[in-house]
Amino acid sequence: MLIYKIFRRQEWEALRDIGRTKGAPVDLADGFIHFSTAEQIPGTAGKHFAGAEGLMLAAVEADGLGTALMWEPSRGGALFPHLYRDLRIADLEWIRPLPLLDGAHDIPEEVSGHVDPTRPAFDAFKSLDRDRPVEMLNLVRLRTHAAYPSEHPLAGEGLDGADAYRRYSAESAPVLKRVGASIAWRGGFEATLIGPASESWDHIFVARYPTAHAFLEMITDPAYRAAVTHRQAAVRTSRLIRCHPAEAGDAFG
Repeated sequence: MLIYKIFRRQEWEALRDIGRTKGAPVDLADGFIHFSTAEQIPGTAGKHFAGAEGLMLAAVEADGLGTALMWEPSRGGALFPHLYRDLRIADLEWIRPLPLLDGAHDIPEEVSGHVDPTRPAFDAFKSLDRDRPVEMLNLVRLRTHAAYPSEHPLAGEGLDGADAYRRYSAESAPVLKRVGASIAWRGGFEATLIGPASESWDHIFVARYPTAHAFLEMITDPAYRAAVTHRQAAVRTSRLIRCHPAEAGDAFG
């Protein structure tokens, strides 16, 4: 798996020029180089680099660091990767700018994933006709380890993404049924013939709603809002695409 390190630009320039580094001042003080997982990097950026410009985000393959990499409790009791040796430029899988966008750092999708709708996307959904049927294409990739908030009762249970998603499915199913929706089609991912080779999906299905009102009713239902915590813990990245039903046929398009 890849783990991630945020550098201030001068720290990255030092690594680039010398070929190795003992890390930033905080790393020198702690005696190891701090890394974060994909799930942890947004919290790290927000807590330690809020508003900072000129940052660089580096990805490192954890398996290549051997026994020098240790997983130890840190923020909220979660296990964070700590490197007990110099970081070498040869360790880097890639490094790229981490720019500010509207006051927050624009973390690449391959790191942050897509779990919840953005406000502009949700507003666009609501602006469409709400009185006709809609079909929602769901593509879901799960996390290796469920990422519950530290205060959640399941945070220390060692659940994986599949465990958390099963809880989401079980708890949301009664709400799905109550609003008159159903799963119209479900399939299993095998291979991507056209598209990014890095994408794979653990769940692929189409949910059919009698109207867009029914979808909005579902996602605002208190029971669903409680269930969606499991989805947020389970999902690494996803796609949710609104479609309108159309007639089938015997030709493309």
